[in-house]
This record gives sequence, C-alpha cells and structure tokens, in this order.
Amino acid sequence: MNMQTRAKLSAWAKRPKGSLGWIAAIATLVVAASIYQVLGPAWQLPMRAPAIVLALLALSAAVGLAVHRSFKGAVGKTIFSGQGRGWQARLAIVRDVARESNILLGMLLLLAVLGLGSLILASRSVQGIVSGCETNLQAQVDLPEDQALAALVAQPVCQCLAQTFLERNGVIRLALFNTPLLEVSAFKGVTEADERRCLEQLDLLPEATAGAPPQASESR
Repeated sequence: MNMQTRAKLSAWAKRPKGSLGWIAAIATLVVAASIYQVLGPAWQLPMRAPAIVLALLALSAAVGLAVHRSFKGAVGKTIFSGQGRGWQARLAIVRDVARESNILLGMLLLLAVLGLGSLILASRSVQGIVSGCETNLQAQVDLPEDQALAALVAQPVCQCLAQTFLERNGVIRLALFNTPLLEVSAFKGVTEADERRCLEQLDLLPEATAGAPPQASESR
C-alpha cells in the first residue's frame, strides 16, 4: 500500500459529514406544507390531518436521504476517483461546503426553536383571550335558564374573534400579549363589524338585524 492510498483511506475515515440532507429535508417540508396550505382550505392546517403530516414527513425524509447519499457519494468520488494531488484540493472544497452546511443547520434549528416558542406563547395568549371572552359573555346573561345556551354559544364566537385578532396582529405580536415588552394599546382590536361577521358565520345573528348594514365603530 503506497502513501497515496493510505492518505486516501485516512481522508475517507475522516471524511466531512455535512448537513445537506437535513437542510434538504427541512426545506422540502416547509415548501410542501406551504403548497398544501395555499391549495387546501384556509382553515384546514396540515397538523389537523395526520395522513397529510405523515405524507409530508415521508416526502421530506426521502428527499433528505437522497441528498445525503448523493453528498456521501460525491465525497467518495472526490477522494478515490482523483489521481495525483488534485483530489486533496477538491476535498478541501467539500469540507468547506460541509462546514457551512452544519452552520446553516444550526441557524435553522435556532430559528425553529424560536418559532416553536412563539407559537406556544401565541397559543396561550389565544386561549387566555377566548377564556376571558367567554367569561365576559356569560356574565352579561341575566336569566339563569340562559346560562347553558350562553356557555354553548360563547366558545365558537370567542374563538372566531380570537382568530380575527390573531390574523390582525400576527403570531409574534400575539406571543408578546400581556407582557411588559408590548403594551396592550399597540394591538389592533376587534370591531363591531368583526363581531357581526362572526355571528353571521355561526348563523347566530337575529333575522331582524341580519340585513342591516354594520355600523362603524372604534376598535376595542
């Protein structure tokens, strides 16, 4: 075994292990979920359909595995197919690509953690808004026999208003709701027109007022 063969075997044992497969899988998952969200119903998130989630994960895993195998094959071809000293220069380029892909993967993981944290905080804010809205609506009912009906109607109405509030302010702003980082006055509140729209969607608007035009009002 000559020196060049030993050098190649040593280079293969210490071959660069990049993260291109993981990056390709994450990118495929994001693109596929975005396409599904655009083509599918606006209210039907991918997470609500287990079959869709599994299909997206399987597709992203297949793409990631294919990219990983292609990168591994490229590394082997760079080491063992080259003659003379040129393969070392090409291997150095491959090492740079692998190192940069690892850095990019770390940045993507950091963004994923921040995004997941924002979603969790925003979800808690929405739950708090819905709970406060239900309590407020039920407190406005005077007759005891209407308490059960008010409790049944309050949840879908408050969920619709909370969804409107979320769409108007965004996930990141809603994650900072009720925190010292962002004042309540900085949020865009819901209006009487939003309340009327939610009641119409749930078919809860009285017939006498269903055809009347909504009155303009200040946001709450």
